[in-house]
Amino acid sequence: MSKRLIRIASKNIASELTNLSGLELNAILRTGNTYFGKLMSVTNEHLTLQDTRQHTHKLAIQDLFEVVYDYKDKK
Repeated sequence: MSKRLIRIASKNIASELTNLSGLELNAILRTGNTYFGKLMSVTNEHLTLQDTRQHTHKLAIQDLFEVVYDYKDKK
């Protein structure tokens, strides 16, 4: 099974993540801080994720640099 990282720039986050609820991802802020968790929801203004401690984080899209997740191919 091959694996590759998918990087999504902040301007494309809302359009590319709309149907991927439950996906595990890394949200990288412009400050360099990184949040890891499952995607709960995404709008044009905010990305909401739940980390491994079950804490919810609502991040402003304008504060995000990019979102990175693993795309798993079934080969």
